[in-house]
Amino acid sequence: MEQIRKDHLRLTETGSDTLNLDNMPIVVYQGFSIHGNEPSGSNAALAYAYYLAAANGPEIEDTLKNTIILLDASYNPDGLQRFAYWANTNKGKNIVSDVNEREFHEVWPGGRTNHYWFDMNRDWLPVQLPESRARITSFHKWMPNILTDHHEMGTNSTFFFQPGVPSRVHPLTPKINQELTAEIATYHAKALDKIGSFYYSEERFNDYFYGKGSTFPDINGSIGILFEQASSRGHAQDSDNGLLTFPFTIRNQFTTALSTIEAARKMRTKILDYQRQFYQDVNTENKKNKVKGIVFGDSKDAAKAWHLAEILDLQNITFHELSHDITVNGKYFRKGYSYIVPTDQKKCKARKGHV
Repeated sequence: MEQIRKDHLRLTETGSDTLNLDNMPIVVYQGFSIHGNEPSGSNAALAYAYYLAAANGPEIEDTLKNTIILLDASYNPDGLQRFAYWANTNKGKNIVSDVNEREFHEVWPGGRTNHYWFDMNRDWLPVQLPESRARITSFHKWMPNILTDHHEMGTNSTFFFQPGVPSRVHPLTPKINQELTAEIATYHAKALDKIGSFYYSEERFNDYFYGKGSTFPDINGSIGILFEQASSRGHAQDSDNGLLTFPFTIRNQFTTALSTIEAARKMRTKILDYQRQFYQDVNTENKKNKVKGIVFGDSKDAAKAWHLAEILDLQNITFHELSHDITVNGKYFRKGYSYIVPTDQKKCKARKGHV
């Protein structure tokens, strides 16, 4: 397994054009319910894990042979537990689906956030929380080709999968990233059509801020995919589309978890080549860049600069402490209080998202 990981990471290095992709596994990171009160994702993850372990047949055998699956069944266990406690202690003896039922109206702080009441789906760039730091470490350890982020949305909606609004994509995200996302989306559409579930795409949700789970991969040579399931907010709730039950929401999340690995299996070499080309393009752009480094610091507050450097380190962005005092464009930078970030590095695009 360790050799597979090391071979995969070579896709991000110079000289990767000599790698043979035909027998290289694709790496898929599947994460669920980073907002704890959006529980269908984590509950679907359990069924999905069982399926991966118990299913038989040529398709699943081929998938497991050619796919490394990183399964994060509960991005936010604290929030999920908080919501589960609320829903289970505030339901009636007989399930009541009326929208005014207490079960559907959490009191503060609710289950969206983690133990520290922080929205962890804004922490993929700043990585200030312990869960985020563990997650980012796993991401950089494997550099997955696809990362999925299973969420919930308003009860009166249906199901969303990316791509999002075409005009709301970050300019640093390559065009081919969105093209591959759209191709993967055809697998989700086919799977949801098969079970008769409504869905939509290319509306409402953006692909811009890199601090979210569905966009962070896009600046790292991966493909991030957001799923949004209409939430029952409990066991069963009336909606504009009829009675929405918790098992129904789980089924849609489970279905798209499966369609993700089907797309990964059938598009494997194409997606592996995309990651390789992403870093080759970064290397080419770096050679053309006339700016060779970016200096930052605060001559009166070493801690401020150190904390930014800590974030860069967590994101595998190369930087160095200044060896002596310098003045750049009329601004004084003091040794021990300042750092320089080389622009010629494979994490160049990620660096642009931070500095």
